[in-house]
Amino acid sequence: MAADAPEFYKRYFKCATVTKTSTGVSIGTIDLPPHQSAYYASTDPNYVAFDTHGGTYHKNPNTLSQQSITVKVPDAPVWGGVTITSDYVDGKAGTNSLEYKLGAIGVALDGVALYSGTAAPGDDIAQEAYTFDSYAAHPDPSGAYHYHAPTPGPLEVTTAIGEDGVELYGVLCDGTLVLGCNELDKSAPSGSLDAQGGHVGDIEAADGTLFFTARYHVHVCASGHGFTPEVHYYDACQ
Repeated sequence: MAADAPEFYKRYFKCATVTKTSTGVSIGTIDLPPHQSAYYASTDPNYVAFDTHGGTYHKNPNTLSQQSITVKVPDAPVWGGVTITSDYVDGKAGTNSLEYKLGAIGVALDGVALYSGTAAPGDDIAQEAYTFDSYAAHPDPSGAYHYHAPTPGPLEVTTAIGEDGVELYGVLCDGTLVLGCNELDKSAPSGSLDAQGGHVGDIEAADGTLFFTARYHVHVCASGHGFTPEVHYYDACQ
C-alpha cells in the first residue's frame, strides 16, 4: 500500500497492491482468492468440493490460476451524461456502447477481480450463475477467478479489520464503488436506485469518516439488482 494512497484504499484493501498515480490509483492483484473454492486445483490447500445445491449447480470446465491484473481508478471521475435505465441493462454483452469491457473491470477488497454483470456473447449471466462456487464466483477460460454477484469474500475482509457488517465489495475502473444492500455506514440506501442498483451519494463510514462526496455507487443485492453493473456511469475506463 503506497504511503500516499487515499485513506479509503488504506482502510479497506488488504489483498492487493495500491499505488498512487497523478490522477488516481493503480490497483494490482494476482487474483488468487484467499478463501476456499472448488475451482482451485484439487491439490491446493484451498480446494473444496463443489456444492451442486442438490444437482442444480455445476462446475464450469475451468481451473483458477494466478493472474497479473491492474486496474486504474480515477480520483475525480466525470459523469458520462447518461441516465442508466432498463434499456441499458439486460445481462448480455455487446448490446450497447456504454457497457464495461469483458474481463476485469475492478478489484474486490480481497484481491479478486470484479467483472461486469454480463456474460460473453451467446451466454446469459443468470444461467452462468449456476456455475458459481460457494463464494458466488468462477474462473473464465484463462483461469481468471472473478465475482459478478453478492459474495462473502470481501465481507470477510471488513470483518477481519473490525468492521463487521460493512457491505463493501470493491471499486471499478471508472470510479464506481460496489456495495451490498446497505451504504458504507450500514444505513439503508435513500432515494431511488437506477436500473443497475446505482445512485449518487456520499460515501461515509459509520465512524463519520467521509471518503467520497457525491460518488456514484451500486448496490449489488439479492433483493434488488443481483449482479455487478453493466454500464458506465462515469467516462470510460483507462
